[in-house]
Amino acid sequence: MIPAPDATEQGYLDELLTAMRGPCEETRPVPSEILSDAFAREFRATLLIHHYFLGSPLATNSFEAAFTRAARSGGHRVAQADDGQRFWDVEIDGRKISLKSTAQKGLRARRLHISKLCEAAWIQDMRGPAQREEATKRLFADYTATVDSIIQLRLFRAAAHYELVEIPTSLLRQVAHVPRAAFAPDGPSIAIPEGAPSPEFTLKLDRSDAKVTLTNIDKAACRVLATWQLRPEGEFALASA
Repeated sequence: MIPAPDATEQGYLDELLTAMRGPCEETRPVPSEILSDAFAREFRATLLIHHYFLGSPLATNSFEAAFTRAARSGGHRVAQADDGQRFWDVEIDGRKISLKSTAQKGLRARRLHISKLCEAAWIQDMRGPAQREEATKRLFADYTATVDSIIQLRLFRAAAHYELVEIPTSLLRQVAHVPRAAFAPDGPSIAIPEGAPSPEFTLKLDRSDAKVTLTNIDKAACRVLATWQLRPEGEFALASA
């Protein structure tokens, strides 16, 4: 039998419950095979605990653990990637998903940014456009053949606004059609589709960190799975404060 909580324990329990019931406006704009009601309840609880109780944004700490826990709570078949797995983090009902999060300053409402899609040590060694083209297209062919989607949690800190966005990896298959001339610079930055008046994303080969970066991803080409509007820091006080 679990003993009754003492005064200190009860204080924490009261604060935790207050946090889990804190102000939160949730939207789920589109149907999702992953975001069931059970998933949403579990994920929202974790998000509220981090934001109001711990004072530590979920986007910068435990997104992967929260996502995996919520998926299991939602009744999905879940398998986490083995250590050293290059492209994806979790498998949900047979779909391999790469999980990303960001809370950086200057997030744009209509454009997404992935600072590191994956590592690519070869970037620093490729000195010609033909080599860069071949290696980049091979990488993206492997990536899109393996990963079904990228799901990113974004936190707009000042507004205390979270959004969960799914980026289809089919978008990245367009890299296969980039002409060799675009790979001429040592660290190319290529808007794709090349020459389009409004590109859907920009591919960057970062030589300094040997990584692949995606910028200016058009949110219209993605799916917003859910949003959570919380109270900004300082505007919500726990009952015991």
